[in-house]
Amino acid sequence: MTDSDLPLQETPLIRQLRQSLGMLQVAFDATSEAMLIIDEQRLVHWANQASAELLLQEDPVQMVNCRLDSLIELDVVDHRSSEVKGLLNSESPLPLSAGEVRCRVVRGSGRQSPIQLLQWRPVEQIQSPFVLLSFRDLSAEEQALMQQQCFMKELTHGLRTPLAIVNGNLLRISRIEALPTEASTRLTMARQEMARIHRLLKHLSLITQLEIDSETFTGVDCALIPLLKTWRDSVLDQIPDLQLQLPALESSPRVRIDPNAMEMVLEELLDNAFQHGDCTTPVRVRLEPLEAKQYWSLSLLSHGSAAPVADHVLRTWLNPFVRRRLRPGQTHAEGAGLGLSVARELVAGWGGELALNQWPSDQGSFTCATISIPFMSDAESAEQEVAQRDQA
Repeated sequence: MTDSDLPLQETPLIRQLRQSLGMLQVAFDATSEAMLIIDEQRLVHWANQASAELLLQEDPVQMVNCRLDSLIELDVVDHRSSEVKGLLNSESPLPLSAGEVRCRVVRGSGRQSPIQLLQWRPVEQIQSPFVLLSFRDLSAEEQALMQQQCFMKELTHGLRTPLAIVNGNLLRISRIEALPTEASTRLTMARQEMARIHRLLKHLSLITQLEIDSETFTGVDCALIPLLKTWRDSVLDQIPDLQLQLPALESSPRVRIDPNAMEMVLEELLDNAFQHGDCTTPVRVRLEPLEAKQYWSLSLLSHGSAAPVADHVLRTWLNPFVRRRLRPGQTHAEGAGLGLSVARELVAGWGGELALNQWPSDQGSFTCATISIPFMSDAESAEQEVAQRDQA
């Protein structure tokens, strides 16, 4: 009797395939990660035991050919909920690249799982469109970090309203005429402290946002020089001698950054320059290309009365909660040492770097804060030119 005379399920080839698939299933069932494969219709084609316990608390066979959105909902704790909605919505295309998000799995009964790390990636070895999903319990350290981030987010949000009320009342009191000198002095001090608290909350809120989701500030295509001119015009009332030096170009370079993030970075650098500078020299902002490194360099130069610090001390200024030394006459450091670290994270978000340099002057030192902005790639530039032609 030959192999062709045996029933189909008993041929050596089928037995070998069945053994291989069985061993593969055992291997996947042995892992603690819940794993399943879905198609374009969001039908489950394969699942391991851990996914069945997480999603159904049943046998994985019962999940096959079930629509994923009929089994679970996802409560996203990151800021990228739109990506996850596409995973469950059959009207959206399957993702073409890998990704991850933190979420809770909500079963049909309404019961929620602990926070999971949901990861997905296309199954490239198969011609048909399939996506592999995996759910992993966060470690105790990761869960503690998430709880801390959520606490900071709620704290900063909850304090904004009462602080706004206090600040408003202080402003109304300051408008009262003929206040005693002592009361006026104390009122000024109170308003300065309120400004410090507001700045601290703003920094803490930004840091928490960036820790939870590094893509909070999404880069968009924009013209760099008009953006810098608009920012310069917005601060001229407070800083009339601000100098903005721009290269002579026929057209503005286009870059992919978040305009709000750029404005925040410039505000932090300018605020830092005025807090620690002596204001005897105008602040100079200069844009120039670094062709060899494919970057635009945007530098902010200020002058201070103190001597330069060592390079290793200068680098620590970019770390959170590091305060610079006091100026003569100061009794306490302003702020919590978060401004430069926030600026560094915002610059890193668009693929750039923030660097500090100092050198001596006749009456103190110069400090130069430099941020780098990557050139837009050739493909992105060509795409932008096509879009502009289409609009024309």
